[in-house]
Amino acid sequence: MDLQLKNKTCLVTGASRGIGRGAAKVMAAEGSRVAIVARREALLDELADEIVHAGGARPLIIAEDLTSDGGIERVRDRVLGAFGGLDILVNNAGSSRPVTWDATEEQWHEGMRLNFELVRRLTNQFVPTMRKQRFGRIINVTGANEPFGVNIASVAKAGLHNWAKGLSRELARDGITVNCIPPGRINSEQILERLHPTPENRKAFIDANIPIGYFGEPEDLANLIAFLASPLARYITGEVIHVDGGMHRFAG
Repeated sequence: MDLQLKNKTCLVTGASRGIGRGAAKVMAAEGSRVAIVARREALLDELADEIVHAGGARPLIIAEDLTSDGGIERVRDRVLGAFGGLDILVNNAGSSRPVTWDATEEQWHEGMRLNFELVRRLTNQFVPTMRKQRFGRIINVTGANEPFGVNIASVAKAGLHNWAKGLSRELARDGITVNCIPPGRINSEQILERLHPTPENRKAFIDANIPIGYFGEPEDLANLIAFLASPLARYITGEVIHVDGGMHRFAG
């Protein structure tokens, strides 16, 4: 199937590892012109080399910390300066923030800012150009709504789902879709090094929680991102689509 993504412009945040890295590779393989953003420039250079080796165009590398003063505006300027606009925004940057019930106000502020506010603010930088061109795809990599405990990121991602639904209704007539993808356990740096650092831990979690029987790969999410980014997905908006091997238990 031709996803009609050739020469579409795409920005992927949190692209140095895991889901973001997988999304950048898949979008480039589909012929999109890709900009990749993360703090670790060496990893972005490595990703760019992999994309070129696979036959894609070398991506625009933006080594930037979105939490820094002016970081979001600098990313916007680099993207619009290079591409003249933006068709597809993949909001992937973020990080889990498990805490105790009495976490500090500073912890809550940091976690909510990283996992909600920066996504909203970055998206707002590109909505005007998407409206002008009458096409846009905003895809948010979010998180589960069934927390195992208090996790600031889970609260922020729940807020993202609500915000994205409202935004999707406001922008639909402009040809812009807004969707969310909550990942399950994906083989990535955060999952393998922080949450499930041993094979025994991973097996126990899989046996208890994942009906399909294994952790996913970044490409399992990236393939859905590519479809949602496509003109073929024009009638899908305001949705929350889980990619988790059946881990979530609710039916709605």
